[in-house]
Amino acid sequence: MKKKYILCLVVISIMFLFVLAAGTGYGVWLATNDSTEKVSTTLNCFKVYFSGSDIIEMRNINPVVNEEGLETAPNTLTITNICEDKKELQVRLNILNDSTVDVNALTIQAAGNIEKEVSLYKNLSNAKSTEEDVIQSKIIGLVLVEPNETVRTNIKLWFDEKKAPNLDKDLFLKARFELIDTESSAKASFADYLITNTSAIEKKGSPNLTQASFQDEGMYTANTDEGKTYYYRGVVNNNYVKFADNMWRIVRVNSDGTVRLILDKSSAYQKYSTQVNYMDYTGLNYLYNDEMVNNDISNYLNNWYNEVIVNRDLDKYVTNGTYCNDSSYTTTNYHTYFSAYDRLINGQGPSIICKETNADFGGKFNQKIGLISADEVALAGGYFGTNNQNYYLYNGENFFTLTPAEYYYYNAYVFTVSNTGALQTTKVNTEYGIRPVINLVSTVTVSGSGTISDPYTIDMN
Repeated sequence: MKKKYILCLVVISIMFLFVLAAGTGYGVWLATNDSTEKVSTTLNCFKVYFSGSDIIEMRNINPVVNEEGLETAPNTLTITNICEDKKELQVRLNILNDSTVDVNALTIQAAGNIEKEVSLYKNLSNAKSTEEDVIQSKIIGLVLVEPNETVRTNIKLWFDEKKAPNLDKDLFLKARFELIDTESSAKASFADYLITNTSAIEKKGSPNLTQASFQDEGMYTANTDEGKTYYYRGVVNNNYVKFADNMWRIVRVNSDGTVRLILDKSSAYQKYSTQVNYMDYTGLNYLYNDEMVNNDISNYLNNWYNEVIVNRDLDKYVTNGTYCNDSSYTTTNYHTYFSAYDRLINGQGPSIICKETNADFGGKFNQKIGLISADEVALAGGYFGTNNQNYYLYNGENFFTLTPAEYYYYNAYVFTVSNTGALQTTKVNTEYGIRPVINLVSTVTVSGSGTISDPYTIDMN
């Protein structure tokens, strides 16, 4: 009887351990989504298996905090190099034109052979897809695979509750993984990296330019003398560029695919002009004794450009751009008001179409270096008389713009940005910061994600 009792206990214990093991295995399977691959594809030297499908569909989206997002089941990519040489594969996530949800809150994390910390999809490096149904493409990461080696990456996707707390349940996401053999892929230009979904930007319409911007508004479009431009507004954390041993911020992408940059910090503090007693001194240049001469600010910028750009053999990456030193004006009761005064103070709103001028100073310039205009500051999120430490042009410094403001009581004024981020007017003989502006050629390609810790860097050739 005792032997039977012991035998029963042994059998029960074995069954218990078996069930426990099976249950534990099932739990791990749920956590890793390590199911039998259903979809496979062959790309040059790579055989790729997807745990479910290369298509991602999310409906009835329920945003969650990141801690919960990290618990979601991953999409697993298993990649085998079937060639005899080490190869690199680029893994992208493409948003398809069937999607109806705003992907600003889409969050991604990858573990395995691609390690990607929790990141917003919008902050990943842009790519240019050749697939017609793609409206936006981002690079998740690169996979380097030895011959006959098999590697695996788990990719998790969710919507961040803090970025989109109240998503409409009828909206849905449709996306697709795209895999590109790095050797055979043509790298997108800088402009293509920055602008991947022009229709979505244009659908936003115009922002409210009657006030400062304190929020992350992304990109908008506006018309210039040359065509359509795409500009950043408000809080921007992914428009940093490291170039010529300096940190810059992207202002906008010009109509010809060139990219306009402004130095993140002032290169010097000096006077716009040592002369103040005539309105001509608001110009980049002015007529003196029947000869056109450069103002002090123009001489400084040219010298800085030669020292920092030309002497480093970087001039080939910079192209001529249009700089508006709008010197058109009207005079009332001995008080001269430049056109930008009406636009930015009297409420007409900013414009980056440069007005024609009859003045013998200032105007529109086509050259390698200049300053930002007050209208561009307003588009970026600045506003006259309003402190704003949130938008990306704020750097805690007083700095000059290229825009004449007014002339009265024998004093010439230009628009400046204060150390509190407000647009204001300042005498030209005041010592303020100088933040040079340049335009990168349209053919440059870049690496990096544009954050301050991983700024865009130009691929030197």
